Amino acid sequence: MERTQFGASLEDDKVMQSSDKLMRFSGSPANSLARNKVLRKLIGQSGPPILIGVAGDSGSGKTTYTNGLRRMLGHDIVGTIACDGYHKENRSQRRRSGQIPLDPEANHLDLLYQHLLALKRGEQVQVPIYNHRTGTFETPRPLTAPPILVVEGLHALYPQFLPLLDFAIFVEPDRDIKQRWKIARDLRYRGHIVEYLTAEIRQREAGYKRWIEFQKTDANAVIKIHQSHLQHLSDYQLEVELPQDTYHMEVIFQPVSMPLPDLRVPINLARMLGEEPNPFMLSVVPCRYWGRRANVIHLDGIMTRRNVLALERQIVEFTGIPLRAGDPDQQHERMSALQFTQLLVTWPILEHIAHILQKRNEHSCTPPACG
Repeated sequence: MERTQFGASLEDDKVMQSSDKLMRFSGSPANSLARNKVLRKLIGQSGPPILIGVAGDSGSGKTTYTNGLRRMLGHDIVGTIACDGYHKENRSQRRRSGQIPLDPEANHLDLLYQHLLALKRGEQVQVPIYNHRTGTFETPRPLTAPPILVVEGLHALYPQFLPLLDFAIFVEPDRDIKQRWKIARDLRYRGHIVEYLTAEIRQREAGYKRWIEFQKTDANAVIKIHQSHLQHLSDYQLEVELPQDTYHMEVIFQPVSMPLPDLRVPINLARMLGEEPNPFMLSVVPCRYWGRRANVIHLDGIMTRRNVLALERQIVEFTGIPLRAGDPDQQHERMSALQFTQLLVTWPILEHIAHILQKRNEHSCTPPACG
């Protein structure tokens, strides 16, 4: 399935059923309301699952974006298959053998490929489960793919999987950020010890360059995470203290082939000139990335809750999928660029899903049902 052409628009289901002239929606509000009804309806229809690959190093934040997709698209229609279950060895076995999970030969990638093929066909598979807290494998669990399946792991964008994926994301934090995140996560949630973890991180660095990093060249979206640059943009003393989790997000998108619906961010210029403005930067730079045209969006600093909720509201209008009530992400008055990026990345994925569902509906629509 072609992954590089995303961004086409949907038709209203009434138009598709009653007219042989298919009308394209623009980004107008009225048309957006019609689009969301079609999207939610088509997502629930039968058909091969839509596969979204999310790859990156261990501790890079893959799960953060996977959870963001599930939250924005709906937990009832989005599932996840974790590639960690396809490791060949458990933690104690790896310590004896010296193998690291980044090595593709240390994983049953052939089995993962067969499982993804079967899931695409609508079949049930027995997914192997790796327990990170104990470092051991659990009993495999049956899985029948939901309408949208996120494939998350170190090798999720390997060449053999690309023809099966409908959208590909690569997450790449800077080295120091990744190490800090990994140490904090593995000590708190995965039962590692500091001495072994430090040695493992050093061993993994070469493995990342050799076996993991190249996958970003095939991604539809690359999410780079840097330390905040805001202090470097000021020639004078920075007057605000940025929270510790303030990052500079660099998001590299393939340009969409057709216009997306409008996605507007309210910017209060009066507040920017006031005494307590929120420190924030947003820019877009057209460029070429690994020989392909790309738009690079830079975000840094803090956004108000009003800005983030405005984006969420527009996404809800498009999908027809309400957010969970009382979601913790909505309780803060200020949101980081990292959290804002979750919403930004969701938008082209939604449009790509709409494009796929539209094409399926067109192909399955036969006279006289189509008019």
